[in-house]
Amino acid sequence: MNNPSDLPRRFTSSAIQAESLVLGAGVFLTLISLFLPWFDPESTSVRGWFLALNGYPFLLAPPFLGAFAFALSSREPKTRPVARMLPGVLGLLCFFLLFCMVVNYDTGTLALVSAKNLAHHLQVLVDGEPRVISGLGDTGSGIYLILLGLFLLILGPLMQRWKQGPTRRTARGQGCRPDQVQSLEELQAPSTPAREIRQALGIFLAGAVLIFTYTWCGMSPAKLWENRGNAREYLFGRDLSQADIDYIEEQVTRAAEIEAQGRAREFMDNKYRSVPIEEQPGLEAKMKENEAMAAKFLAEMTPEEKKRLADRARKYSLQEKEGGYFPPETAWTRIRGYIVALLETVAIAIWGTLLAIVCAVPVSLFAAKNTLRLIVPGEGRLSRFIRWFSIFFVRRFLDACRGFNEFVMALIFVAVIGLGPYAGILALWIHTFGILGKVFSEQIEAIDPGQVEALSSTGAAVDQTIAFSVIPQVMPGLVSYSLLRFESNVRSAAVLGFVGAGGIGFLIFDKLNGYLFREVCTMMIIIIMAVGIIDYLCGKLRARFI
Repeated sequence: MNNPSDLPRRFTSSAIQAESLVLGAGVFLTLISLFLPWFDPESTSVRGWFLALNGYPFLLAPPFLGAFAFALSSREPKTRPVARMLPGVLGLLCFFLLFCMVVNYDTGTLALVSAKNLAHHLQVLVDGEPRVISGLGDTGSGIYLILLGLFLLILGPLMQRWKQGPTRRTARGQGCRPDQVQSLEELQAPSTPAREIRQALGIFLAGAVLIFTYTWCGMSPAKLWENRGNAREYLFGRDLSQADIDYIEEQVTRAAEIEAQGRAREFMDNKYRSVPIEEQPGLEAKMKENEAMAAKFLAEMTPEEKKRLADRARKYSLQEKEGGYFPPETAWTRIRGYIVALLETVAIAIWGTLLAIVCAVPVSLFAAKNTLRLIVPGEGRLSRFIRWFSIFFVRRFLDACRGFNEFVMALIFVAVIGLGPYAGILALWIHTFGILGKVFSEQIEAIDPGQVEALSSTGAAVDQTIAFSVIPQVMPGLVSYSLLRFESNVRSAAVLGFVGAGGIGFLIFDKLNGYLFREVCTMMIIIIMAVGIIDYLCGKLRARFI
């Protein structure tokens, strides 16, 4: 007779054989599909290996992943099925990558395009000639076989026997309690087909989201490497061409003449500003007078002044043609102006953060369940409705406040109240209030309820309970998040000046429009140094509360 103890072993052996058979079939199908037609447009056969060699090399991965899954199943049959399913999931993601590249890229061997007389259609380039794939009738057997092979690689590991769940064994002779376990495996949740499939599906969905967004956003490390020369020119300037040199020399030669013409225009504007239009001379007379004044100012210039104008013209025209951020501007007169603008930026961040904290602390008490239960006690229908409505309304209000970036809010406030730092303060106030209100309410809900109950049991009022039990517990978190938002608001305030909300951002925007990149570099260095100093001071302040 057969020994009953051999049945599980025989069952496991047959399951391993079945899994190996299914995985082997999957490997064979994924491999053979590369040599079969995937598309047959206009009597042209497009095979899998053709696509792999013409822009889609990742299509060669599924057979190798299948071979790895087969080897893993043979050598490590006791590993979790989801681990043995992973190569098949990765192979399916390779196929999904092909789909995303076709949908999101306009160029390539396979592309989804639209013509004048046709709707969106799939086309394939064969020897440089586009061939239209009209529908499922133009698809070949290879594309179906690789999908079938990938599904076999995923479903193959499900053939093995499942663990029956966590067990608890008694260690004999060691004085252990009967409910103690002997290994970490005994503490794991039971392995079931549904659980393994859910985990494999979760891995696939996460990878699919990353792949689709990667192709949708046009991310490409190769693009960075191909454009590395542009980055060097943008940061450190470019080599001057002969046309650039000629332009610089022309500006140097005409520097005194251009200055004289500017002075002449200013003189003419001041002369006829208060004269009625009907009493002014004609256009031709004005032009002659302007030329005469320009010649007069040019003749009155000393050689030293002409040389100074020529040197200045050479400097500015050279910076204009070379470009680049380095070396930065080092003139103290300019740096002093940048520091004043930076102090205005810090002032914007201080007031925006302070107003947000003052508003967020009390509002967060009405967004946290535990403090709201203190404010509105009772288990009646009205009390529960008031608590539910308060939490829902306050949290949706906080969502609305942080739903828009402070940059967008600054645009709105600049249009409403005009240019200046006040618009930036209001924008930071509302956005930071929405963020801190949510964070503070979550901090309050995470406090120890025992301290609150102990103080309430002594007969303390609601305000006393909040002041002496809730606030002390959340104070370290409140200080930490408030300082973090202040640091972030300094950086945000530096950008709000782009829309006229004051601070150093306005100067950065102005210099960028004037192609004065070296002055922008100086301001960026000043901002980085200021953020470092603020971070150090905030760390010292944070240490007093944590």
